[in-house]
Amino acid sequence: MLHLKTITKDNWIEAISLKVREDQRNFVATNAVSLAQLNFLENFHAKGIYFGEEMVGFALYGIDEDDHEYWIYRMMIDEKHQGKGFGKESVKLVIEDIKNIKEERHQTITLSYEPTNTHAKLVYEKMGFKEVEGLIIGDEQVSRYYF
Repeated sequence: MLHLKTITKDNWIEAISLKVREDQRNFVATNAVSLAQLNFLENFHAKGIYFGEEMVGFALYGIDEDDHEYWIYRMMIDEKHQGKGFGKESVKLVIEDIKNIKEERHQTITLSYEPTNTHAKLVYEKMGFKEVEGLIIGDEQVSRYYF
């Protein structure tokens, strides 16, 4: 069963060791970059996605300083664990975690992805995210989940 665990001094090396497939490298920043970015983000959470005791993925999410809503900045599943349904289940875990910590005023979860990443688009759509028509940020399509 998949579950989330906060990235700490005890598991950060494991987190930065995770990699996506070669053909996906342009879709997502490395986990090392995400953990460095965490130093400059308030109200953000870096979580390892675990299958049992093994970290199989990584997520970075929190309250965006511009719109004050939740954003998923990063979501990845290690190349060795792709194709097992972990992506969809991981998105569900992150949505549940945000639901548990959000305040009443938070109405959405937003994310973005490369338009050519058709697999990510499909996974997010299956989990209830809807593309925000005409909203592209840095060449990435924006998609939003409404509570």
